[in-house]
Amino acid sequence: MPPSATPTAPPSDDAGSAVARRAYSRLRHLVVRGSLAPSSRIAEDDLASRLGVSRTPAREAMRRLLAEGLLVRDGGGERPRLAVAPVGPADVVEIYDAAGALEGVAARSVSSFAAPERRALVARLREREAAFRRATTKRPLDYDELFERHNAFHDALMDACAGPATRALLDALRPRLDRYEWLYAPVIGPDFSDTFAEHAAVMAAVRSGNAAASERALRKNWMRGGRRLAAALSARVAIGR
Repeated sequence: MPPSATPTAPPSDDAGSAVARRAYSRLRHLVVRGSLAPSSRIAEDDLASRLGVSRTPAREAMRRLLAEGLLVRDGGGERPRLAVAPVGPADVVEIYDAAGALEGVAARSVSSFAAPERRALVARLREREAAFRRATTKRPLDYDELFERHNAFHDALMDACAGPATRALLDALRPRLDRYEWLYAPVIGPDFSDTFAEHAAVMAAVRSGNAAASERALRKNWMRGGRRLAAALSARVAIGR
């Protein structure tokens, strides 16, 4: 090697991990936002090309989404094929009921908050709700913004109320829940009046400091939302959309 040449260092493990994380994040985004249609097959080579990465980080991203339930096995053999998990009414009801149960239990902790803490929490919730409402008035609707603004309302409550164990359970549910949450606005919108009313009930219960009322309000929000989405998905199937 000529003296002036500088040897190229092999890529570090950190660099490889960063590429794998980006590949996972991008694949998750494609599935959650519906850019990869439910039940469509995922080929490792095609995915690597689409993400602009080698097969190894593409394979790792697929493995992670399989573990999270966003991908499913599609056939057997030594190298089973994978496909995007389907969406359906029964699945959405189960997932939303689970989210409501977890968030509802966490919300009971407002009963231990002092009145100034509850007022501060309600103020944060009102601020997040106002941002969500503003997003619903835009035309055309920005589904990514709606997804983020709605999640911000629930995140503010869980940041204040959920302990580590509950957060871990919610995090495990989050990939599949996010997929339906993003789908909710395109399927249900542009009328979100039911959601507004349910969020108002949540804020009233939190302000009161009543544990049972807070749990009940969160459960109703998620359970009713799940059933609204399930009914809409069933209707789309019935008319072949």
